[in-house]
Amino acid sequence: MGRLKTSLHGFAPAKFMRQAFLHRGTIYAMALRDFESRYIGTLGGTIWAVIQPLATIAVFYFVFAVGFRVQSPGDAPFTLWFVCGLAPWFLFNDTLQAISSSVTDNAHLVKKTVFPTEVLAVVKVVSALLPHLIFLLIIVAMLLFFHVPFRIERTLVVYYFICIVALLLGIGWLLSALQTFYRDIGQALSIFLNVWFWTTPIVWPEQNIPESIRWILTYNPLYYIVSGYRDSLIYPNVIWPSAAQTAYFWCFAASSMLIGSFVFDRLKPEFADVV
Repeated sequence: MGRLKTSLHGFAPAKFMRQAFLHRGTIYAMALRDFESRYIGTLGGTIWAVIQPLATIAVFYFVFAVGFRVQSPGDAPFTLWFVCGLAPWFLFNDTLQAISSSVTDNAHLVKKTVFPTEVLAVVKVVSALLPHLIFLLIIVAMLLFFHVPFRIERTLVVYYFICIVALLLGIGWLLSALQTFYRDIGQALSIFLNVWFWTTPIVWPEQNIPESIRWILTYNPLYYIVSGYRDSLIYPNVIWPSAAQTAYFWCFAASSMLIGSFVFDRLKPEFADVV
């Protein structure tokens, strides 16, 4: 039993999560400061956290609903359909970019040998909670407006949020470690995320793809999450994920956490020399 406990403490993901738990007070304080720093010096202050998603929703609505006349699949209103797809994407996109530069942006902390740099990724995730919660409140208001019945099963959306967090931490640990040595990763990531956005059915329905090749979408982990947000929120009856897609997603997420935490743990001793 003692050997098992020792091996688990040496297991990178478990060790990182243990550090996050031990430093939860520090994480909360840093996340709050990170959120507030985005709006310091602005006249609107944190009200921009509400204005920005509303403005983005309006732009996408006029481009795709009015301009291209895109129709959502099924009976769900297009506005509600694509907003439920945008919510998890914005959380993933913005937070991953923030995590990837979290080590290089906090050189003063990295050079302190007692500071656990692996928790910087968790700080960015916690900092993103409030903007995401605001987006979800907008969705709740839309659900009420479109008379979508409330069901307790809609809390399944919390599960999909956990899926995003797992994916963010795994990929984020890997990218933040590599970007410390290769600063081009930050530039490449923005391009990659742009491609990832347009290859995920967020503002276009998956029915636009020929059925013969539609299976390719199942290999996109964000497709699982985006579809999950919609399936749990906008339809009269909650649609539960398939066992096969769930198994694939968690294999992908677990692999990313294993690889990301392993690479981060191996490169961590050299961070202070290169930041």
